[in-house]
Amino acid sequence: MIRSRLLILLAACLLAACSSGMIRAEFDKSLEKYNELVRWRELDKAASFAVPSISGEFRARAEAAKSWRVIDYQVVDVSYNEKAREASATVTYKYYSLATGLVHDMTDKQEWIYTAEGDARGWRLKSLLPEFR
Repeated sequence: MIRSRLLILLAACLLAACSSGMIRAEFDKSLEKYNELVRWRELDKAASFAVPSISGEFRARAEAAKSWRVIDYQVVDVSYNEKAREASATVTYKYYSLATGLVHDMTDKQEWIYTAEGDARGWRLKSLLPEFR
């Protein structure tokens, strides 16, 4: 009896560990995908990562960013809170203005949250697209 309870407990722990590991891997993929979309100017697709409460403002910033081109980006730091299912990432962008051709650097602090509601399951961005200036 005790042996079967221990096996059940062990199985539950393994499933929980596997699940949280999968959620972290999903975050890593979402972070990379989002920044690749920004890099290649697919800002409408990048907007799909935004939580609904900021999607309108995110799309407005995406429209304003059409005169800029991102040359490269680098994820500098990631902070992941498994218990809260939240994460933050510091990303640097190298970009230029189509009007001037001048190259700029910018640091973007991205805030992410994992949602598990219906079809919206996955990592969503709580912060806006940066203002390229």
